[in-house]
Amino acid sequence: MARFEFGYGREKLSFEVPDDNLLSVLEPKPAPTVPLERAFAEAWEAPIGSESPAGLFRCGEKVVVVVPDHTRAVPTRKLLSLLWERLKGRVRPEDVTIVVATGTHRPSREEELSRMLGEFRNLFRVEIHDDTRCEEIGRTRRGIPVAVNPVVLSADRVITIGHIGMHYFAGYSGGPKMILPGVCGAETIRLNHEQIVDPKAYACVYEDNPIHAEMREVAKMVGVDLIVDVIQAPQGVLKVVVGDVNEAHRAGARFWDRYFQVQVPEKADLVIVSPGGHPRDINLYQAHKAIFNAARAVRDGGMILLIAACPDGSGHPVFEDWARRSRSLSDVLEIMKQEGFKIGGHKVYFLGKDRERGIEHFLISEMPDQEAQALWMKPVRGVDEVLAHARARYGAGFSVTVMPHGADTFPVF
Repeated sequence: MARFEFGYGREKLSFEVPDDNLLSVLEPKPAPTVPLERAFAEAWEAPIGSESPAGLFRCGEKVVVVVPDHTRAVPTRKLLSLLWERLKGRVRPEDVTIVVATGTHRPSREEELSRMLGEFRNLFRVEIHDDTRCEEIGRTRRGIPVAVNPVVLSADRVITIGHIGMHYFAGYSGGPKMILPGVCGAETIRLNHEQIVDPKAYACVYEDNPIHAEMREVAKMVGVDLIVDVIQAPQGVLKVVVGDVNEAHRAGARFWDRYFQVQVPEKADLVIVSPGGHPRDINLYQAHKAIFNAARAVRDGGMILLIAACPDGSGHPVFEDWARRSRSLSDVLEIMKQEGFKIGGHKVYFLGKDRERGIEHFLISEMPDQEAQALWMKPVRGVDEVLAHARARYGAGFSVTVMPHGADTFPVF
């Protein structure tokens, strides 16, 4: 028997898969890790598409640092510390504001802010983005209004801190995505995300992705001066990129592709997947990234078992509402036709695309069974239960692929 231990919230969940049924274990490719301090120093000394970072800042200027919220596994406090070491001789603490880029997520709680920011929670002014209180600064080439957090707009210098990884319709996280959707208004986010039906709005598509192209355009409109993005594997930090919001981010995305796009020998009957534990499985809205990647490794008519604690439940009211009111892709498309695209509904859209392929979604979580069922999941108590389902459906020779870090593993053929 092959034994596995998956991240499950802040704990671990162990299970076994019979050797004869194990088709593959998909994980990011081995890569050398580096101490964050060294990776940051190397990136700071060799910025991409930008002049020397320290030369950008002048005493008396108002600086905004846009940081990820509680749903992102980013070493924000450490990155802030490394950044501040280099800026404190040029910038006064009272001139720095941290804006937490929640997009349309719920506000970060006080204990989450303390954990994310450490001593910087009190050293700097901290604002949590509110997507209902933004100022319009113009329109994109496509014509959508661009409304942005007023604190960000009032800054003389804007820095973003983020992480680069696959995003299932925006192409990649980090970089310009810290601005849109991170600190934009709800309607700007909605209109950007409504392009989800475009086939090129897909994971790991960069230049031709209409959603990401618009994100890049908005980041330039806002005037991001510097990005600091980290690339991480389950075992640690691989690289930091510093520099221009588009050029540095593109270089980081190429680096990510090298290690996190993983060849799949063949599609399995059953994929067992974890997002990687907290905070990636804080709710089903976030954990869905692992389902998306798992769906690339499972055959039509197959099964996906998601192991995700989801202590915050669905994670988004529209996601929950649309899931409760639909049971197929055609139902979701009808809601979109009648009501227009809404943030949160896109998760149900992708679940509907899986259902069109005959894929069943099973879930081990902390959610009540009724809630899980309303979100198109079949709640189960353990992995053995799903292995028995697979054996009954596909026969004794059923195949299993295991993805311990599904949110960071992009299967390719």
